[in-house]
Amino acid sequence: MKTFIIGILLLAALPAAADTFNIEIDYMIDSSVGNPHSHIPTQTEIDAVVQMFACQGHTLNIVVDDQITHYDVLQLDPDNSNNFFGYSGTADSYGRLKSNNFDHAGGGWHYAIFGHQYEWTDDDGNYIDSGSSGLGERNGDDFVVTLGTFGGSTGSPFTKAATLAHEFGHNLGLSHCGGPNCSSIEANSPILPSIMSYNYQLEGVRNGLVCNGLIPESAADLFKEIDFSGGRMATLQESALNEALGTTFRSVDWNCSGSVSGTVSQDLSTNGPTWCANTGDLNLIGDYDEWSLIVDSAKLKSADELKNTEVIACMTFNESKSMQKKAWCPQPPLVTESCVTAQVYFVDGSGTWNGTGTWKDPVNTVANAQANAPAGSALVLFPGTFNEGGTGGVILDQPVRLYSATSSVIK
Repeated sequence: MKTFIIGILLLAALPAAADTFNIEIDYMIDSSVGNPHSHIPTQTEIDAVVQMFACQGHTLNIVVDDQITHYDVLQLDPDNSNNFFGYSGTADSYGRLKSNNFDHAGGGWHYAIFGHQYEWTDDDGNYIDSGSSGLGERNGDDFVVTLGTFGGSTGSPFTKAATLAHEFGHNLGLSHCGGPNCSSIEANSPILPSIMSYNYQLEGVRNGLVCNGLIPESAADLFKEIDFSGGRMATLQESALNEALGTTFRSVDWNCSGSVSGTVSQDLSTNGPTWCANTGDLNLIGDYDEWSLIVDSAKLKSADELKNTEVIACMTFNESKSMQKKAWCPQPPLVTESCVTAQVYFVDGSGTWNGTGTWKDPVNTVANAQANAPAGSALVLFPGTFNEGGTGGVILDQPVRLYSATSSVIK
């Protein structure tokens, strides 16, 4: 049985770095008595992810193709626990299913199965049913979305769409922490506003930032729910967190003492949004402009090179439950989101600006930021006095928002 769902949304003006990405999805449907369910992604779920890429000027072409046999667990190579995507020794293996059903092999396409569950290994090397939401090759062309242990054995529409974007993000080279090595930062940095972070994969980026107290409600529309990060959040040194300064968007009680005080130390990057009990190492953690990092290896690598890629297992249902805050905010509804046109400009009063306006390259004056910011943008001021020159100071002549966690003066 073939079902074709093709999603392509285009923006009127594409940036120079615009690309076209192609994914073929095959899916399982369980018609058995007792728990019938379908893993097929809906048009709404496809459109939400297609629009996410369109907002960055990219074309994402997704073909939902074959209904394939439902297997409760896709098998791992019994002789090599590092070989999942390449194993084809049984009918219920990814490799066999791909060989029998992939219609775009060798054409720079990515192949995905929306299925129930897959076999993995625990910390002791024992083969287990993973309970994981998905598995993806980093800088590769294969991934699975497996939400069989989530609600309804399929996950909610938002969970399906966000997990599709998350697993495809691994194919495009993204990790769970924004950097190449997540051993110290872990998979859930609160300062990575991206569905690649466990903090926001199922909670939503905009929803999660507000719920975690990292941005005010008035800044929520600067972020989307399903998105990769654009590098907008402040870099933080966990051994010296200024609570008054917080994220610069707003003050934050980093050590969960019940009040905002001075400089504290706190591990933020493990165990999800409830970082209060964390006791891990203290590191420098930061945001990354993930959109500038994505690479389509399916087009660039040979077939042999694509066989030797890092494989990343993703959040399990139990992990998702353990990360819920006591004051849990409901998952946002799934919609095809409007693009964010406003920008965030960090203003530090020093240095030379080259125009990007990201955290890694702060704007040197309020006037520069305001002159280049689209209407409705946020100017986030570091504490201090901004001498803008001249007796007239700086004229704010278009709608912008000013944020500063502590006192700033514009002269």
